[in-house]
Amino acid sequence: MKKIHILGASFSGKACALKLAQLMPELEIILIDKEVDAQYIPNGVNDQLRGKIIDLAESKMELWNDEEICQRLIVTHAEVLEIRSKEQVLLLRYPNNELKIEPYETLICAMGSIAKSQYIKGSDLDGVLTTKTFKESQKALEMIKEKEDIIIVGAGIIGIDLAYSLSLQGKKVTLLEATDTIQFRQFDKEMMIPLQAEMEAVGIRIVKNVRVKEISQTNSGNLRLISDSGQSYEGERVLLAVNFRPNSHLLESVVERSLDKTVKVNKNLRTSDPHIYAIGDLIALPLSTIHLPYYSPLINQAIKTGQYLAYHLAGIDLPPLQQTKVIGSHSFNLYQSSVGLTEEEGSLYEDLVSHCQKIQSDDNSSALAWLKLIARRKDGRIVGCQIISKDNHLLLINQVSQAISIQLSDSELAFQDFVFLKGESEMAFLLHEAALGLFEKRLLL
Repeated sequence: MKKIHILGASFSGKACALKLAQLMPELEIILIDKEVDAQYIPNGVNDQLRGKIIDLAESKMELWNDEEICQRLIVTHAEVLEIRSKEQVLLLRYPNNELKIEPYETLICAMGSIAKSQYIKGSDLDGVLTTKTFKESQKALEMIKEKEDIIIVGAGIIGIDLAYSLSLQGKKVTLLEATDTIQFRQFDKEMMIPLQAEMEAVGIRIVKNVRVKEISQTNSGNLRLISDSGQSYEGERVLLAVNFRPNSHLLESVVERSLDKTVKVNKNLRTSDPHIYAIGDLIALPLSTIHLPYYSPLINQAIKTGQYLAYHLAGIDLPPLQQTKVIGSHSFNLYQSSVGLTEEEGSLYEDLVSHCQKIQSDDNSSALAWLKLIARRKDGRIVGCQIISKDNHLLLINQVSQAISIQLSDSELAFQDFVFLKGESEMAFLLHEAALGLFEKRLLL
């Protein structure tokens, strides 16, 4: 019987394993992960602090519940210490510290990403916390429970979500951001005005242009953060909300990697070693707007790369994978979503034009929606979209993601059919008006 070993039982590894079990019932699939709770969704801390779940263990992926298929998987709880590609074996360490050599035929690497900072001195101190894994989240919840003064490093989507959750618990929150705006990877600066206003209204302190270089412990037991310009900040606990990085250290000197430590793969997700594949947060998929590799450690990317590889190994051809970089969240009474490139980043590649369509009542109460569309100046092809609203618009950003995937222009998007139902479809009409506004603006250039 043919065997496939998968390193990592989280989203990409599990998605690949289950699809392989469905497509190739005769295959022996061995899932290896040192974490017992590999299916943990990193947003669990927020869900518990917001009262959506009672226990952190509830924050797990529940989409895969076919018991018959799950029973075909051989799950091994062990830590992989080394990949010896020349001999095609793995060195494993089991919970009882027993070491074992495990031979493999085909190896799928799905080790995911890590949230620890490699650049901040002192980021390994006991009171410096992350929330990526189940154990890290458990520790974070326990260590912030009785503390009041929390510093969050990083004002991206992770940091802002944590700031909101902690504010609901009455904590004093300081948010330190290295750039001059919040969520700079997903949103242009002007689109963050409503969100920043909501954050400051509940007492969140936002400090920009601060790059933390060192964390130390004070005599009182607090943590002091020092920036590269010598500024000092002090709090009882520190949460690192820095960008995730590929957990690819086991593949160093085994396969080719890029400078950012992502694993280089071909269109079938095979590495430079013909017996090793890589999926999920280990790799960078081409961004459809620029056709260049772009690292986006997102759950949807993990799942689709795992399933895509399963189809390939089963002999089913699919078009090469691309991505649009779509994200969405809800915090501080606002839904926030983004897809594609921001105008600032996209301008590095193309001449762009943008248009922002707004709905906003005079009293700034229930009616608030800002939708920014970004397109190439020469042909109107949509390359990005950002939406901020008080109503749930998250399905709408999926529609724009599909428009980007099939390379629609502003005029083509404007004249797509959409449901018009008074009181129920304002966001769809807002997208229509934004696309028209962008098209008309481009005509005048």
